[in-house]
Amino acid sequence: MLKEATTHTTRIRAISQLHRGDEIEARLSVGPAYDDVVIRRGRVQETAPGIGVVWIMDHASGMRKAINTDECSVWRVA
Repeated sequence: MLKEATTHTTRIRAISQLHRGDEIEARLSVGPAYDDVVIRRGRVQETAPGIGVVWIMDHASGMRKAINTDECSVWRVA
């Protein structure tokens, strides 16, 4: 898992708020008593609002990864 960002983050509730080049985190909820865990972090390459998917260039792996917004929350990193 990735470490939490120490910078300001804003939750994205609609994929249409994202643009190519935005820095984002994908977070997975692990339970009500715990903070969300960052599972991916990278720059937006493409969005598909109709199917709830965002593709990023993942910083950790250097590979293109798909993020399903039905499974995790998306946060813009400032």
